[in-house]
Amino acid sequence: MAHPLQLLFILFITQLSAINLPGKELPFPEGERLEYQMRWNFLRVGTAILLRNTNTTLEGKPCLHFTMTARTYGIADKIFKVRDKIDSYTDLKLQNTLHYKQTQREGKTERDIVVRFDRENQIAHYTNYGKPLKGRDPLKIRDGILDPLSIMYALRAGKPEVGDLVKLPATDGKKIIEVEVGVLKREEIKVPAGKFPSIVLAPATKDLRGVFEKTKNSKIEIWVSDDGHYYPLRVKSKVIVGSFIGELDSINSSEN
Repeated sequence: MAHPLQLLFILFITQLSAINLPGKELPFPEGERLEYQMRWNFLRVGTAILLRNTNTTLEGKPCLHFTMTARTYGIADKIFKVRDKIDSYTDLKLQNTLHYKQTQREGKTERDIVVRFDRENQIAHYTNYGKPLKGRDPLKIRDGILDPLSIMYALRAGKPEVGDLVKLPATDGKKIIEVEVGVLKREEIKVPAGKFPSIVLAPATKDLRGVFEKTKNSKIEIWVSDDGHYYPLRVKSKVIVGSFIGELDSINSSEN
């Protein structure tokens, strides 16, 4: 089972989808950096960072570039050390992933995953340390599929509204998952980064693996700011091994 820090944050970003097609102006500027405190029950176990990098090119094509890092510290490092990094590259419309990389260091588990999206032939090529999945063909995909990181930004660009119910696809290169997210209500919350009006989201857990499969009535709730930026403010999950919470600690961008 994944470490609580990595499990919480990766599931947080994997379970979201765009509600509308992004407009011309994205709500997150180049250089935006969001830092999070991660807790397991009442114990602080680590940090996570979401970063929208400067636009770049990939094989001659202009693209968006997003990065997420997650790490444990203190006693959590002694129990189960985590050093994870994800890089996502998408087209400028934030509709299709072009390239995805994940460096995973969790306890004794080490992976260097690369997923190359061949959009011309609609195939995703997954490798770990340069080797494809044993006994499996590359994954067939279609237009409109993003990866576990860029889909968080697509949600923000989609401007969620209370009452929306979304079912859209996401992939990590091994499997396509149809994700269902309900947009429940508005409420004001306070996190380390400040007090915000927010929208509460509830991703369905029925298609999740790992600890969510083993927990009856498992639950995830996500708060995003209702201020035009749609910052992910808080994620909270309840599973058999306890409660996991991630909260926005600081915002750094060209607009602040």
